[in-house]
Amino acid sequence: MANEINKYSTKEVSKLLKIPIGNLRKWERTFEGMLYVQRTRTGARLYTDYEIETLKKIKLLKDKNIKDDDVKYILETNILVEVNEEKEEIEDVEGEHRYETILSLQQETVESVEKLTNSIFSFRDEMIQETKEEIKNEVKKEIHLGHNKTTSLVQSYSQMLLDTSDQTIDEILKLRQEIERENEEKLFIHQKLEEREVHFQEFVQHFRETAATKQDQSLKGKVTKWFSYFSKDKKEDYC
Repeated sequence: MANEINKYSTKEVSKLLKIPIGNLRKWERTFEGMLYVQRTRTGARLYTDYEIETLKKIKLLKDKNIKDDDVKYILETNILVEVNEEKEEIEDVEGEHRYETILSLQQETVESVEKLTNSIFSFRDEMIQETKEEIKNEVKKEIHLGHNKTTSLVQSYSQMLLDTSDQTIDEILKLRQEIERENEEKLFIHQKLEEREVHFQEFVQHFRETAATKQDQSLKGKVTKWFSYFSKDKKEDYC
């Protein structure tokens, strides 16, 4: 019989701990994995002494307005929490000294829980701040890397543009030289054509002059011949 496990119904637990039945069901869902509530074949809940002690701890922490997540943390890390004894149980304790001792322990427990809660909040804030700093540093690194990549790309494109510009200038100079060479060739051909034109004009003029001279000589010969004939006829008439 010493090893017999006590089991309590929902109503019995609610009356014993002065916790509304709705809260018991809600805490069962909220703190799942920490409260192992058994069920009968008909679905009725059965609580053991272990669940009773866990519910006492939860009630103490919730009465201090501690958040559910922090309550879970406290229960998961197995932090010892002295539960608040009910007033009816305190009245059964013999002697005023014992009563004051329990109250002192209760106050110390509450202060310990508050300190623990503050430590948890402080630790959480520190973690958040460290996380922010890490994220900020990572962002700075990414920005720095992006800046270096951008600078490298700009330098690469700038060099490409310079190379292209130099190549374009060389091509323009070559084109200009070719144009100048073509202009010189055209000028040379034009000069040659002008010289040929002058030579042709001189040839034509010389030809005309030569032709005119020959024509004059032929005409002069004919006149002389005619004149000699005319003179001969005149002598024969006088004879």
